[in-house]
Amino acid sequence: MTAPVSVVIPAYGHAAYVLASVESALSQTPPPREVIVIDDSSPDDTAARLAPLVRDKRIRYVHQPNAGMAAARNAGAKLATSEYLYFLDDDDLMFPNALGWLVEELERYPTAALAYGESVVFSVEVPPPPDTWSETWEADPRAFMVFNQVGCPGQALIRRNAFVEVGGFDARIWGTDDWDLWLRLLARYPARAAGRPVLAYRLHADNASRNVARMYESSLKVAKRHLPNFSSPTLLRFGSYRHLRIYHAPRLEAMFRRSAQRGEWQLVAAAARAWMLAWGHDAFASAALKANLVRRGRWRLAPGEPL
Repeated sequence: MTAPVSVVIPAYGHAAYVLASVESALSQTPPPREVIVIDDSSPDDTAARLAPLVRDKRIRYVHQPNAGMAAARNAGAKLATSEYLYFLDDDDLMFPNALGWLVEELERYPTAALAYGESVVFSVEVPPPPDTWSETWEADPRAFMVFNQVGCPGQALIRRNAFVEVGGFDARIWGTDDWDLWLRLLARYPARAAGRPVLAYRLHADNASRNVARMYESSLKVAKRHLPNFSSPTLLRFGSYRHLRIYHAPRLEAMFRRSAQRGEWQLVAAAARAWMLAWGHDAFASAALKANLVRRGRWRLAPGEPL
């Protein structure tokens, strides 16, 4: 018996980790119906390492011209034949039995487009999952607008029909295309959340998310795209921009110092620009919220009073 899930793994530059990622999917109980690896023209020996699994027909393997992770995920989704999609990055690991309870959750709530759990960060040894976890609950789209509640695609199981209906990942967005997808799905469907671990997120020197300046500007793009779709956009804009600044500003400062020490002046300039954008958008949103509340007579501000 297999789970009605197509696991899609976009592969690029992580030959040292990709076999472990694939095996963590194949060893699920029950196992997925299929595992599809999309090699996005990886410059290393990813293809050679996967060759035995391809030969034994344990995975489907497709090589494509380099187009980015979002495009690779979309390519895998087009090949998928199962009711549900699960996107696993080629350097991360699934916790045992994760697929089983995610499928059960979506079958229990047939109108939900996705079910998701937590991730655990590791660098060398994978920590054991906790013995207990909370009940599931319905996700709040407004909370997703303030910040990405599902930080990695590998935390979520998606109903394939819903994924196709909203158009899949937007390949024009770098790094935060998952946040954009969740918001488009939640605009049409409910989602289920659980405080239960699904994914072990591997931290290493080549993580794409370490390009903090580019990640911030992509996040800002997603926020600006979706904020007008909500009621009370002024309040949500404040929450979203404030969270983006709190999360990214210290990391941008570290990127600035690290790049300056290495003489990487383009990265220094990118970090400085993103840092100014983060603080500027936070200040703008804060001022707009204060003005909105005062205009409605809901709040009296004393001179110099903080928000």
